[in-house]
Amino acid sequence: MNNNIIISIGRQFGSGGHEIGKKLADLFGFEYYDNKLITLAAKEIGFAPECFENVDEKPKFNNALRIFEGVFSGNYYYDNYFSNDMLFKIQSEVILKLAEEKSCVFIGRCSDYILRNNPNVVSIFIHSSISDRTQRICKRMNVTEQKALELVKQFDKRRAAFYNYYSNKRWGYCDTYNISVDASVLGDEQSVDFLAEFIKKKFKI
Repeated sequence: MNNNIIISIGRQFGSGGHEIGKKLADLFGFEYYDNKLITLAAKEIGFAPECFENVDEKPKFNNALRIFEGVFSGNYYYDNYFSNDMLFKIQSEVILKLAEEKSCVFIGRCSDYILRNNPNVVSIFIHSSISDRTQRICKRMNVTEQKALELVKQFDKRRAAFYNYYSNKRWGYCDTYNISVDASVLGDEQSVDFLAEFIKKKFKI
């Protein structure tokens, strides 16, 4: 086992998990992977990243809805897209490979579960108040508060379904992670500082 440090971040939609993860990666000088994993996975088997869009952790097409409701076709390829089962297998291999090569920050995609046998992983869950989340989504996506609230509920439900389906843990529950942080209490910057101290103490760096 190498000495690479892996930071795995689960997050509620609109909680600032992406931003906090990127800041932690910059602070420690680690590689940062979120949707780049889709591109990497596609390149692994020679297909364009667009082939994977509808079976990402955050579905964009109607076809993905039935996947996140737990109804799988059993095939690895259908309707010109790869099934979620195949994508998860490919992404898992990519995550394992990257963790072996370098210190990384992974956002979502069950990376904590995929790397469950790696002792150098710290698993973090970022959550935030519903008001802060809706305001962040309003600004980011230029939508109304009502629409932002709908998106928060929709994406949280789908992320939970994805995580719970592929792992033996429960998305968002405190006993699933090493540490869970309410980013609305300290804000993004101070949440990063707080988590950085936790990480330094855990790995004695």
